[in-house]
Amino acid sequence: MDMSELDTAAVEELLGAYALDACDTDETEAIEAVLARDPALAREAERLRHAAAWIGATEALEPPTGLRASLLESVRSRTRAASGLDPSVDLYAGETDALADVVAVVDDAQLELGTANGLSVRDLIIHCAAQESLAAQLVGRPTVPELTDTDIDARTAALRDRLAGRPVADAVDVWRASVDALRDWATDPANRDATVRWLGAEVARPDVLTIRAFESWIHADDIRRALGQPLATPPARHLSLMSDFSGRTTGFGLLMANRSRPGRTARLVLTGHGGGEWLIAMGGGEPGTSPDVTLTTDVVDWCRLVGERIAPDELECTVEGDPALAEDLLVAASAFATL
Repeated sequence: MDMSELDTAAVEELLGAYALDACDTDETEAIEAVLARDPALAREAERLRHAAAWIGATEALEPPTGLRASLLESVRSRTRAASGLDPSVDLYAGETDALADVVAVVDDAQLELGTANGLSVRDLIIHCAAQESLAAQLVGRPTVPELTDTDIDARTAALRDRLAGRPVADAVDVWRASVDALRDWATDPANRDATVRWLGAEVARPDVLTIRAFESWIHADDIRRALGQPLATPPARHLSLMSDFSGRTTGFGLLMANRSRPGRTARLVLTGHGGGEWLIAMGGGEPGTSPDVTLTTDVVDWCRLVGERIAPDELECTVEGDPALAEDLLVAASAFATL
C-alpha cells in the first residue's frame, strides 16, 4: 500500500497501532500528515497515546501476536476496495503484503532456520524473489534481465549465487521490485484479457495472479512456522479465488499426475468460508451429472494440500463413492505446486 495515499478512514483503523508505536517510519509519517489536517483525529490519537503510556507505566504489556499485521491488513483491504481493484489484483496485493509483513520481522539470527521445503529462511526469501522475478519476466517486465532461467530450482540457485555474501534486504528488494512490476502489468487496462505462457499452457491474467498469491501465502506460513508463529488463514474472498482455481484445474492435475480416469466424474466439496463445489471430469471433456466419487474437506486444509503442506494421507476428508478415485484426486491436487 502507498502510505502517501492514507485517508482519514485508513488512519482511524491504524490509530491503535500508532498509539502503541507499532507502525514503521513510513506509516508513522503518513499518519501524522493526516493528523496535522484533522484536529479531531489528532486529539483522539493523543488520547490513545496517553492511555497506552498509562498502561505501560502500570503493567508492561506485549501486543498480541499479529496485532500489527491484522491492523495493516484491515487498512489495506479498505484501501483496495475503495480503489476499485479487481478481485484477482486484490488477492495478489493482499497475500504479497502479508508475506512482506512476515519477512519484515525476521531478524538475522533467524535467517538460517529451516523451512518446510528444506530451504533456510534466507534461501526461501531468495526463492520467492526468484519466483516473482520469473513472473515479471514472463509478462514482459523483467526485473533481473540477466537472469533468464525459467526452471525455478535453477533460477533460485542462480539468484542465491548472485546474492551470496550480501544482506537479505537485497533479496527482498528484488522480490519487491518484481511484485510491483507484476501489479503494474496486471492493473494496466491493456492487459485485461492478457494470457501468459506458463507451465506449457496459456494462463489468463487472473490465474497468473492467483498462482502467485497462492505461493505467497504458503511461503509466508513457512516462515511463520519456522519462527514459531501461528499460521494464517487468508480472508474468505482470497480463499474463494484460490479454491476456485484449484477446482477448475484439478482435471489437468490428474493428467499431469498420470491419474487421468476417462469417463469418470468427481465432485469436490470444500467447506468453510471461501469454499464451494466443483464437478471435475477426471479424464478430460465435460463432467457427467452423476459423480462417481464425492470428496468433502475443509477449504483451508485442501489449499494446504494443493500447496504441498499437507500430505494426501494426512488430509481429513469424507469420501462417498469409489475410494480409488478419491485417492487420485488427493494425489493430483498438488500437481502444479512449485513450492
